Amino acid sequence: MAPRRALFMMLLSLLQRTGAFSNCRQGYRRHVHRHINYGGRTQSPPIRSFSSLPVSSSDDQPDTNQLGELQAILQRNNITTNELNESCLRALSSCPPPMANDALKAYTVQKRRREMNGTEKISNPSSYVLAVLRNNMKESAPSAPTANRGVAKRNDLQNVASSPASKPVVTPPSKNVPDETTTRMQQIETQQQRADASKAQERKDDANAERVERAYVDKCLASLAKLEQPVTQLSGIGPKTQSAFNKLGIYTLRDLLFHFPRSFIDRSELQQSIYNVPDGEVGTFKLAVPDRAKQNSVTCTDEAGNEVEVIFFYGRSRQGAMMASNAMKKLCKESTMIVSGRIKHGSQKAEIFNPDVVVTPDQAGTLGIEPVYALASGLTQKKMVSAIDGALTASKDLFALLPESLSRDVREKLKRPTLAEAVVLAHRPTAMEDTGLGSPARERIAFEELCMQQAQLGLSKWKLKYQGVGSSSEVQGGEVHSSWRESPLVSAAASSLPFDLTPSQEACLEEMWSDALGGDGRMTRLLQGDVGSGKTVLAYLLGLGCIEACQGGAMSLLCPTQLLAAQHHKTISSFADRLQERCGWNIRVELLTGSVVGKAREELLARLEGTKENNAVILIGTHALATSDVAVRLKNLPAATSKDSKGLALAVVDEEQRFGVRQREAFQSAAAHCMSMTATPIPRTISQMKSGMMDTTLLEQVNSQPIETTIVSSDNLGRVVNVLKNKLEAGSKCFWVLPRIEQSTASSDDGGGDSTTQQGSVLERYNSLVDEIGEEQVRLVHGRMTQAEREDELNRFTELDAGVLVGTTVIEVGIDVPNVNILIVEEADRFGLSQLHQLRGRIGRAGSRAELKCHCLLLSKDIGANPEDSQSVTRLQILQKSSRGDQIADADFMLRGPGDALGFAQSGIKSGLTVDPGSHWSMLGAATRYGRKFLQETDTPTELAEPSSPANDTLVGLLKSNEGETRFYSQTSASSTQGLALRVMMSLFGEWRSDEGSTLDALETLQQLDESTGGLSEDDRSIHAELVDLARSFCDGCVDLQDVNPGADEAGEASMPLKPQLAGFGTQVPTGKRVDLTNALFVVLDVETTGLDDKTCHVIQLAAKVLGSDDADDLFSEYILPPIDRVPKNIEELTGITDDFLRRGGFDRALGIEREPAKGFREVFASFQDFCDERADGRHVVLVAHNAKFDVRMLNGELRRWRHEQAAAVPTLGDVFSSSVDTLQLFREKKWWGPSSPLSKPSSFSLSELHSHVFNESFSDSHNAVGDIKALERLLLADPFDGWQSRASKIQQPFIKLDKKT
Repeated sequence: MAPRRALFMMLLSLLQRTGAFSNCRQGYRRHVHRHINYGGRTQSPPIRSFSSLPVSSSDDQPDTNQLGELQAILQRNNITTNELNESCLRALSSCPPPMANDALKAYTVQKRRREMNGTEKISNPSSYVLAVLRNNMKESAPSAPTANRGVAKRNDLQNVASSPASKPVVTPPSKNVPDETTTRMQQIETQQQRADASKAQERKDDANAERVERAYVDKCLASLAKLEQPVTQLSGIGPKTQSAFNKLGIYTLRDLLFHFPRSFIDRSELQQSIYNVPDGEVGTFKLAVPDRAKQNSVTCTDEAGNEVEVIFFYGRSRQGAMMASNAMKKLCKESTMIVSGRIKHGSQKAEIFNPDVVVTPDQAGTLGIEPVYALASGLTQKKMVSAIDGALTASKDLFALLPESLSRDVREKLKRPTLAEAVVLAHRPTAMEDTGLGSPARERIAFEELCMQQAQLGLSKWKLKYQGVGSSSEVQGGEVHSSWRESPLVSAAASSLPFDLTPSQEACLEEMWSDALGGDGRMTRLLQGDVGSGKTVLAYLLGLGCIEACQGGAMSLLCPTQLLAAQHHKTISSFADRLQERCGWNIRVELLTGSVVGKAREELLARLEGTKENNAVILIGTHALATSDVAVRLKNLPAATSKDSKGLALAVVDEEQRFGVRQREAFQSAAAHCMSMTATPIPRTISQMKSGMMDTTLLEQVNSQPIETTIVSSDNLGRVVNVLKNKLEAGSKCFWVLPRIEQSTASSDDGGGDSTTQQGSVLERYNSLVDEIGEEQVRLVHGRMTQAEREDELNRFTELDAGVLVGTTVIEVGIDVPNVNILIVEEADRFGLSQLHQLRGRIGRAGSRAELKCHCLLLSKDIGANPEDSQSVTRLQILQKSSRGDQIADADFMLRGPGDALGFAQSGIKSGLTVDPGSHWSMLGAATRYGRKFLQETDTPTELAEPSSPANDTLVGLLKSNEGETRFYSQTSASSTQGLALRVMMSLFGEWRSDEGSTLDALETLQQLDESTGGLSEDDRSIHAELVDLARSFCDGCVDLQDVNPGADEAGEASMPLKPQLAGFGTQVPTGKRVDLTNALFVVLDVETTGLDDKTCHVIQLAAKVLGSDDADDLFSEYILPPIDRVPKNIEELTGITDDFLRRGGFDRALGIEREPAKGFREVFASFQDFCDERADGRHVVLVAHNAKFDVRMLNGELRRWRHEQAAAVPTLGDVFSSSVDTLQLFREKKWWGPSSPLSKPSSFSLSELHSHVFNESFSDSHNAVGDIKALERLLLADPFDGWQSRASKIQQPFIKLDKKT
């Protein structure tokens, strides 16, 4: 009672001084409960400030109940009275308890979040609480209805600017909160409102004063378009030279502008002695030339008296001899000459072989710093320099028109040139200090591009949060509760769980609840928590809350494997059954996987579409949820209380690192709110978190058993087995994981020693452990087993008191076996950090025997010689040092690179046109603050995910201190100088040759953002329309530049395509047009044949599959009876397709079904054509095959024979496919095997070798078309090749569809 009495006396004194009534609480509380919804959706006469509360005389005594309620609120939020000052406590006592509770809860959540993220603590808790309290009162006022409820107001944009953590959108509190009366507080609020209005008027006046003339706009767009002209517009560049430029990725003048030199040669400084220049370097010397010389060499003397042999040799041909003779004459023209070239130090004298420059002394002033550019075959430095000079000339008009974004004061302090000067200096420096990636010129250009990248990131988040399905103002139709504890459905669900939520789970649920149900925008959040921390139950509870807010509906949970989906279905079904007994809701849990096809799938989706009010459906599934047809159905799910389309209430991606970018986006686009869950997010997700595109909630794990991780050399395998025997005798259980099921051909012994001992397999290790331990204690599980076989093995292992389960990474997710305390991973260096951490999470689970210590043994062959030089060992050491998923994910981010936050690359480095990550990322924080200025309404510094470096801190400080500077990119209007400059600069650094279209999308989003702030003028609309049309022409023009042969005639003329794919037609055909692969239907195809010659050999199997589909109906496989006596014996042995099987039928082991006798090619091809047509649905059908040229040639051979035998019209491949992609060519790209990739380059690019190299296991049914297409599909869907469609659009080969006459 003592603390309560102390609080009572303190508040009594405060209330007596201020004269606040106790009965004010009662009236205001009734008003709040009757009319006010804190989300601002219900309109009623508002109470606008604290001074609006009724005031009585100072003689009134405070209400004891009021003080008791405030004390209870403080205790509920774990806040002591010492944390808040008197003025804050007085304000809390003067407002209704629900509002006080909301303010204190917001403070508690923010304090806990900062503690979890390790960021700076809240410096003034009282000011923070008062600010939230003031903001809640303002939000209680009704707002005028708007036409676009889904578009966020400008005041909400502070959240988008760049903060990776969610923050309350509040007006910053005054630094000195007065202590007199609430009337004083009203005066401060009034002054602040006047100041805000004044600033807003200033911004409006500035914008009106900076309107651009249409003539200026036309000049800017024309200058921008000039840079997108093809390089053939320059003098001296024809089709042949253009092809050489294209090899370097140079198609336009803009590409030339940003093709910077790879090095520079300084010829301006004369060296006294030739020995001042190291061997192999370039130097410039004044040489004394003797009168007598040899035929092609002469011994000269430098200024230090050293002999220098100058040699000219250009080959033994007559032309080479003539060139050498002319060079000698030029050198011997005078007694003293200036010679510059590469030095070679010999044993007796130095040599200059074929000097680069030979001039007379009076021409020495013409020598300077020469750029050295990367070249391709067919180009010379002279041609490249000339072309770039032309690009620099073409760019002068644009840079002369655009205003400089950095002020003179900032440039002078940083010693940076203007952007126009920087572009010239980057190519033509005047001193060596101006060269290199760290030069002032290159940093100035890179900073501008970083600003544009950050502007696009900010716009992307704004669009994601405030537009589309996710607008909560449109989606929510029911009552929205301020906390999950106040929700009848969710509180009942939490109380019905067979366990209590941990404090961390409760805090995380509160944070996610505020994001999803407490704001006007869409939630895009990552729930990061270690294995076993309880992420799934939070998704279940949040999903129920989102459904309740819609008065009924569905949420969905996407899982990477059927095993995990089945486990979640079982767990959540048990939760739902317990909840059914306590609430009036009808809750169903559905399961949709690839095995649910046809009628069963249609019935399931129909049940979803028929969801009624107070019905909640939890849909759990695998990749089938991300297929286009299912995603569209989910997006168009009707509302429970109306016919309007609402989609899913919440989309959750579990183990998000196991999915590709497009798969996640296709699934999440169907939901009002989306959440991802993982212990170790991929680098791209971390990049989105750091750049503010995705919010994060960190879930802490409690009561987990510590795991000792040890790295062991593979040479000690025998000792590991002996130690394991002892552990098993003590009652331990063990998971033993290997990367492959059986020994592949690529990893077998080559005669060089013990390669088989270094590269084991599941089957081999199982047999060896059976011999060592005994069959009764060893179980086996892998991906080739059926679901029933795997479950049987797992159940038998679970029943063992002690034993070993040998398997592949199939145990990574979805397996929960108690009392497993040992994990052994063989060839651990072949696994990623995320996989290893997930595997480690399988041991020491809740409920395991506490007396058994947990051990993780990582076996690696790289341990030994120079382990510090091995990246794989570095990854293992990270696991050894940390058991926290967030730390491991951050380390993975640093090792693999951030990926592309706006594109599809999940790791690696997205450098842009001018940015070098290693040299320029120190400016990222300043670029984030500056480039997203138009998304910030106030001048309050926002928390940025910026690297700490002296350069960044200096730049940030200058930007903060210069008011005019920080406001340059603050305008969004297309008709303002700054708004137009922002759009043009985005276009200048934009990516036009990508399927992602991020720049064009950013321009459209910028216009939508501008419209949301108060409407657009006619000038705004017309200027934007012209710019977007120009941007679209850039995209289309780049496609034409790459797809049309230089100098080729238009389609319809008699010209040959690049590589025409025709069946039995003449050589004079029109050029094929490459297609947009964005919405194409990819069909993976393979054929088996009787040989390699399309003229004499025949197709005996045709198999195809819709890429990424789990539907069994999307697989086509037919055998073809060839018109020959019998199938060759060697083909039977290679493919397993026997002549008897084709003629009589039998068991098809590839599909596990009985087959009828094989059909003829014509019948099979007609069925295949129907198969593709039925699934095309108006889309382009693209053939995807490994060594597609062979498959196309063999199919064309069959079609050609058909055409010769039949007079009627015969189908062609062009009737089925629009284009083809050869994955053999695709996988040979260096980008997949570069330094930033986790994969080394394979020894061969055959399908079997690629599969073995990437997945560390061979695939079944090799040389059977079904096995091959499944293996190829798995490769294309693997994380390392995410984004392959972008490259495929450039290497595709179009089919030509012609009108055929009968």
